Amino acid sequence: LLLCAAVPPQRDAEKDTTAILQANYLYNIAKLVEWKDPTMRTGNFIIGVVGGANLYQELIKQYSTRTIGKQPIEVRKLPRSATVDRCHILFVGQSDIALMPEIYRNLAGKSTLIITEYPDALEDGSVANFVRTDNTLKYEMSVVNARKHKLEVALTLKQLALRVEE
Repeated sequence: LLLCAAVPPQRDAEKDTTAILQANYLYNIAKLVEWKDPTMRTGNFIIGVVGGANLYQELIKQYSTRTIGKQPIEVRKLPRSATVDRCHILFVGQSDIALMPEIYRNLAGKSTLIITEYPDALEDGSVANFVRTDNTLKYEMSVVNARKHKLEVALTLKQLALRVEE
């Protein structure tokens, strides 16, 4: 594995491992969700990242040359703001949790898959949320919230989730 040579000291390695796993999950979640809004099926497939600098770098490194369906992936580093342009997936890092109530309001009814990483995020309105169990990164999913954003979640995605709100 070539990555080993570039792994920073132990303290940062855990963060980087998390970023690698999150990037992998984001890409695979994107492949297993259908955007019902026809306007989301044209142009680039946009993944917006608020906070999560390591995740952003990882997405650029691993996935910026790939596609979701026929759409090329475009990864955008977004400013710390609750005003979000059109994107298919929006990831908001733990450090920007204070923006979430306004982000949920701004994206209500829009076809954006919101992914977060804080406790009780599904109850707040997140579609997918990263959680740690037994030192392993997993995700939980809200099918109810997905529907509100005109998203159809594949069965596989539900089966792989740690917890699913139907």
